[in-house]
Amino acid sequence: MIEELIARVFCARNAAHLEHWRTKSYAQHVALCAFYNDIVDALDAVVEARQGVFDLVRVGELPAQPKVQNIVDYLEEDLVFINKNRAKITGGIAAIDNLLQGLEDVYMKTLYKLKNLG
Repeated sequence: MIEELIARVFCARNAAHLEHWRTKSYAQHVALCAFYNDIVDALDAVVEARQGVFDLVRVGELPAQPKVQNIVDYLEEDLVFINKNRAKITGGIAAIDNLLQGLEDVYMKTLYKLKNLG
């Protein structure tokens, strides 16, 4: 499940960067920039902590970048995925869950900015 999280976050990061270039809204431009700059560090913390307890992650090729019609919907889908698979992602370890919440925080702050400041 951690491999799917990694793939999703990398796709979201790329989708945010592409939308960052497309948007005509300065607020969205800035919010998406913050997302793609912060999300990989948040993911890195989750993956490294998980690898400290469990086996090393085996990530093969990442999926092709999907066409994203609506970046807000796309990011919200990732939050649903994380919540649905929290126990599998964290292995029930509270400290890893805390780091996963930090990753969710990046998503949620970005969604707030896109929905309310754009």
